[in-house]
Amino acid sequence: MRILHVLDTCGAGGMETTFLNVLRRWHSQAAWADHEILATAGGALEPALRQTAARVVIAATPEAVMTTFRRGYDVVHFLVDRMACRWIPIVAGHCAAALVYGKGYDMAGTFRLNDQLRWQPDESIMWGCDQVTFTTAALAEGYAAPEPRATVLGKAADVRHFLTIPPVSATTPTRIVAVANLHALKRLGDLVRAVARLRPSHPTVTLRLVGADESGEGDRLRALAARLDVGAACELVGRHGDVGPDLEASLIFALPSGREGVPTAMLEAMAAARPVVVTDVGHVRTVVREGIDGFVVPVGDVGALTDRLHRLLGDRDLAAAMGRAGRRRAARHDVEHVAARLRAALTRAAGRTVAGASA
Repeated sequence: MRILHVLDTCGAGGMETTFLNVLRRWHSQAAWADHEILATAGGALEPALRQTAARVVIAATPEAVMTTFRRGYDVVHFLVDRMACRWIPIVAGHCAAALVYGKGYDMAGTFRLNDQLRWQPDESIMWGCDQVTFTTAALAEGYAAPEPRATVLGKAADVRHFLTIPPVSATTPTRIVAVANLHALKRLGDLVRAVARLRPSHPTVTLRLVGADESGEGDRLRALAARLDVGAACELVGRHGDVGPDLEASLIFALPSGREGVPTAMLEAMAAARPVVVTDVGHVRTVVREGIDGFVVPVGDVGALTDRLHRLLGDRDLAAAMGRAGRRRAARHDVEHVAARLRAALTRAAGRTVAGASA
């Protein structure tokens, strides 16, 4: 079976990284399909994708994209709403492949989840596909997708590596870490403000921000930290391919984002046995149990954010207990389970097309 997976770019986003981890799990198993990738631009994940997939095509023009689609695939799998809505109506009329729409927390899914904005073209596209996959059951409930062709994959992260990180101890640095691309929607400035409020009672506390800065947000955060006199306590280290060492060297993971689905970095932190302090967005509460695995605070409430961080900084036993609980919780979200369910959905889609052709 030949499958073409269609991404927007090879950038290191949450959805793209999760898919790379799924592809790696398939690659480590007995071959069941040839996996090729089409993206309109490269990015940080391109070298790893080229090592794992049979073929990676970077095509920016409509002609080049259509040439790729016509290569005779059994299944074409779209992972991002921008690509699905642009290409599925065209591809449906020009190739016989089964079409699968992977509905995660992309732009349309996130707006529907957080703002109850129903974008009808997105739903119409689903009805034209042979299979639709959803990241979580709650996301699937927000769409009127054709039920026999809908599969809930579950939110996943490649957490095996993080499960071996030593838990919080008396020697763990008094550091708060956030792993996220530097963007205004992540509201990382709220963490800088929280650190400024924490310094009088916790003078050794520091903040490490791990993530790519492609929007200039880093300069704004540095300026804010300098203005609040915590510049020396706030470290922006850029994107790290392996955030395990950053988590191991930190006491708390925090993400004050204004818009999320289920953050992959949060699952990685929980697997690393770090307590999490996160905002009440998306489906965060389907993973984080308040007061057990961490704390969930309202978006933009710097006072509540500061209070929960203060409680964890002042009570390592509590931080360690939450970390242990979170590790057990995160282990259930390992990518192995999603890889198996996605494989089944792609195989069903291919079978449906064959059955339709022979009818």
